[in-house]
Formats: sequence, structure tokens, C-alpha cells
Amino acid sequence: MSKKVIDKLVKQHGARNRKDIVRGVDAAKKVWDFKKKPQSQFEAFCLEQYVPPGKNRVQLLQRLDEFHNSIAGNMGMSVKIARAGQDIADRPLTPAESVLAAFSPDSHLSEDYRDSNISALAQLNFGTDDRTPPKNRDAWAARRMGDLGRKVVPAKLLAEHTEAQAKVDKFISSYNLYIDQIDFGDPKVKFPKGTKLISHWGLRDYMMEQNGQKDALAKQHAILGLMRRVVDGEIPKEILDNPKAKWSIPKKKVTIGSKSIPAKGHGALRWDNFRGVWKTIKKIDPYRRYKNLIDEKFEVEREVSEKKIVKILTDILSSPLATRVANFVSDQLGRPLEPFDIYYRDFVKEGVGKKPLKFDIKKKYPTSKALEDAIPDVLVKMGWDRKRAKWIGSKIRVDNGRSAGHAWSPRCPEDLQLLRCRVDKDGCDEINFETYMHELGHCVEGVLSSYELDYKALWSVPNTAFTEGFAFTFQDRTDEILGRGKREVSDRTVLLRFWQPFEIGGSALTEIRFFHWLYKNPNATAQQMNNAIRRIGDELWEEFYARIFGPDSHGLMSIYSHMLWGDFYLAEYPMGYVIAYQIQKYLEGKSLAKEMERMCGQGSIYPESWMKNAVGSEISVKPLLTDTKKALKNLGY
Repeated sequence: MSKKVIDKLVKQHGARNRKDIVRGVDAAKKVWDFKKKPQSQFEAFCLEQYVPPGKNRVQLLQRLDEFHNSIAGNMGMSVKIARAGQDIADRPLTPAESVLAAFSPDSHLSEDYRDSNISALAQLNFGTDDRTPPKNRDAWAARRMGDLGRKVVPAKLLAEHTEAQAKVDKFISSYNLYIDQIDFGDPKVKFPKGTKLISHWGLRDYMMEQNGQKDALAKQHAILGLMRRVVDGEIPKEILDNPKAKWSIPKKKVTIGSKSIPAKGHGALRWDNFRGVWKTIKKIDPYRRYKNLIDEKFEVEREVSEKKIVKILTDILSSPLATRVANFVSDQLGRPLEPFDIYYRDFVKEGVGKKPLKFDIKKKYPTSKALEDAIPDVLVKMGWDRKRAKWIGSKIRVDNGRSAGHAWSPRCPEDLQLLRCRVDKDGCDEINFETYMHELGHCVEGVLSSYELDYKALWSVPNTAFTEGFAFTFQDRTDEILGRGKREVSDRTVLLRFWQPFEIGGSALTEIRFFHWLYKNPNATAQQMNNAIRRIGDELWEEFYARIFGPDSHGLMSIYSHMLWGDFYLAEYPMGYVIAYQIQKYLEGKSLAKEMERMCGQGSIYPESWMKNAVGSEISVKPLLTDTKKALKNLGY
């Protein structure tokens, strides 16, 4: 069907361009709507719009780069505005916000690009299945431009998906437990008034903050029980985000004011919310390159195969080093390990607990604006000169987030990099400041890998695991920024680097196995989903963790709220840790500021190419495992 137009193009542009012409015509044919526009129009379009490799094609590349970023970038910026009321805690959360947050201004863009032949233009000149790393910046930008318009999802489905995720986001942001209002049946378990914890982040972090405190174990067991009840659906719906509701676990009663009712668990409510997203995922699947979210996520978005990522996760989880590191943790705590010690983080200090700060952190950072104003000072401490630090800070806005925290990259030159973290009414505490540091790592990466790049098509990093790597690097500097002194890379630090992916790697692998189960059981009910992920998580716990923490998983493998968004995201975290370790190891003795500027300046080229350019080797867990073994030996384990 295309031979005629190919022959004409070869005659017009020369036999030397035949291979490129065949590539372009085949790529354009995949996005052409032959039902609306006949073959004759397709041939005329190709003859008019094909530009052979050379100066003129580079000009077209630059023009499309400017055009697409202006259109899609401004739409992306509009999404931030649409979601602001639902995302920012300082704004009133009215019923209208759920309507506004669900609005997706770019839902029609892929259809519009196809109908107006912009997709065909991009595919004709840049579309390709070749994944050989290009040799120059123009070629890298062309490779990214070749993805433009390749996937055309009907706007109605994209809007449905956005609306479903907005509902989940609201549900997760509101899944707060006032644990001071809960009677656990143990007089040792008392929490400060107004202790409000979001599931799962807040419960997890607060539980680990109890180490070294009075009645720590009793309180940790109580919170662990809550986490198990979240997973199994045994939390009464009436107490969610309700400071006036009291729940007596022993009496199985919820009291609001003078009225008491039987405490009934909310059941599969978490997965009922997820199920709305899952329905839209299945509808979108036929329009994906690989026809399912799993392959799309690994091959298209992450650009690292599932096989490689699963092997990295399995190598960490099954490593005999884990038991030896666990022995170290047990000695630090002075007791046998409990299941929640999978979240242990206090490797780098003698004993447990932290030295008190020399200032009141809540007074120093009373608002999100105070955290925003602090960015230049933080960056100067981390190695940037004052002028550069002020410029980076000028591109970042900090908001008081309803959720645990996130970062949102700029979409166009007029846009800002957003940082969201929780700031309570009386100020930012240490837990949330550490979240701020984590998100600041995302944000500095977002600034350095966008505004100053040569092509907007190359904005960002290869995939989210890379930005997690920088986020963890910043988070590790929290104590230094707070004045506790610089944390040197020690043997204890190396053990922390191992323990982090060891912990979340299990949840990531649970999510991967769960999504494979979903595709085998696409019409599963919410309760069936709830049962499946609990079973999968328990099996994985038995396979990798029971040898250390005992056979009862308490549902910890399926507690992570990320799963409910349906973004298939969790693998980014352990991969981020692995990548972060390679980056941090490379940075030893070097300037973080200088090297981060160089690394981020590559933009979103292929992951393995990025790593080789950044640190001289491909993505690998071997450096982490090798150094963990050495650290254990040095520490006598």
C-alpha cells in the first residue's frame, strides 16, 4: 500500500535516503486515520511533509520542540492549577475541588494531534522503533520527538482515568487516623493530643520515631496493629479523618459526641477505590503500544526491562547479607527484631534516637513559605554558590500539601517546579522536614533537567527512579542541614543503603505480582483484590522476610498507598535506591553541586546511557552488595 509513495519519495530525495523514507512512511501509517482520510491524502501528505536528514530536519525538530512544549506544557501547568485546591492544605477543600481536580485540559490533545496530522508529521520524520543510543543531542531530541503522537488514547478515556485517580487521591489524602482518640486497651499506649497520622506514611514514620522512647514497644505494636487493620479493612469508616470520633478497640465501639455505635470495619474500601482506576486502565490498554500497563511501564516509561528490575529486586531480597544486617539492627535496638523493624532507619548513630536540635524547628519553619525561603541556604550548604542557589530556589514553590509530600516538575518555561510537604498549624516538625528534603532533591533535579536544556523534548530524567535517586541523596543530608553535623559515608551508612531497598523492594515485588494477577483476573471484585494482594504479600513475606522477622507479615507488604493510584510506581523506589547508591558512590570526594548539574544536564536520554555517562557504568546492584559485605566485615558482622 505504501510502495508507491516510497518510490516517489526515493525519486524525489535520492536512493541514499530510502531506508529513512521506509522508516518514516511506515511510522506515519501507524497513526494515520484511514477511515477519515483516504490513502490518496496520506500519499500527498508524505510527499509534501517528508524532510530528509540534514539541516532542514533539524529546523523541523526545533520547531516541533517549541510547538509541542508550548501546547502540552501550558496544559500541564493548567492541571496544577486545577488540582491546587485538592492538593494544597491551606486552601478550603470544598466539594467543588473534586470536580475541578478531575478536569484534564490535555485529554483531547493526542486526538487533536492525530486529526490535524501533527502526529503523522512527527512520525514521518522522527518515528522509529530503533533503541540504539544516539550519538549527539539533535539525535537524542529526535528520538524523543519520535514518540510524539504514537499513542492516541480517546479523550473520553483519559478524562475517566483522571477522574478516577482524583477520587483515589482524595481518598488517600483523607485516610488520616487520630490515634490519640483510639483506646488500644493498653494503659501504656497513650499518644499526644491531636496526633493525626496518614496511612501509610504517617503511621510508618511515627512508629519508628518511638524507638528509644518510653513504652516504645507497646506503642509500636499498637500502630502495627492499625497498619494490619488498614490492609484487612478493619478500620471503622467513621473514624477516618475525624478528630471527634473515639474508637475503643477492646469494646468494639465508635463514639461521636454522646452517640455510640458498633465498630464495623470499612472492608475492601481501599480496593473499591482502586477498582475505579483499574476499570479505566483496562479501557486504555488497547491503545497502548504493548496493550497492557505492565509492559508499557517497563518498556516505554522506565525503558528498563521487567526481567532486569525483578532480578535486581530479587538479588537484594534473597541476599544472605540481609540476615547479617538484621543482626546488626537487633544489636542496635537491644532486642529481637519485630516485623515493623523492616522500617528501621537509625543506622548511622550509636544506639537509637537523635540528639536534640539547638533550635525549635517549628518556629524556624512555621509555614511552607519559610521552607521555600530556606531553599537557597540549604543549597549553599550542599555546595552551590549563592547566586546559583538563589536562581534554583526562584524556580521552586513550596506548598503545604494535604498528602505526605510530592514534587511536580515544570512543564514549560513559564511554569514552576512545585514542592509539597505537610506543615502543621504549629510549624514543620522533623518528620515533615525530612520529607521536605526528599522532595527538594526531586525539585532541584527538576530545575536542573529542564529550564536550561537545549531541547524541551529532553526535559526531565530517564524515568522516575532517577529522580528518586537524587531525592534520597538530599534526604540523607537532613541532619547536616539541621545542624547535627555532616554525616560521613561510613560502614553504618552502607548498611542503611542496603536496608532501604531491602524494605521497599518487597512491596514493589508484591505490586508487580499483583498486577500480573489482575491481568489474569481482570473482573475481580474489590474484596477479591483485597484478598489477592494480602495473599501475594504474605507469600512474598514468607519467601524473603520470614527468616528474619517471623512468619506473620501483618499485611506490611500491601500497606503502601501508592498501589491504589494504579500508577504501578513502587519499583521506582528500590531502583531509586540502587541508582542513588551508584551516584553517591561516584560522588565521594566530588562536588555534589557540580556533578548533579552535569548529570541532570543530560536530560531524559535512555537510562543505561544516562548512567554510563553519569557514573561510568550501567545500572547495577553489585556495587551496593559488594560494599555491604565489606561494611559488615568491618563492623564485626
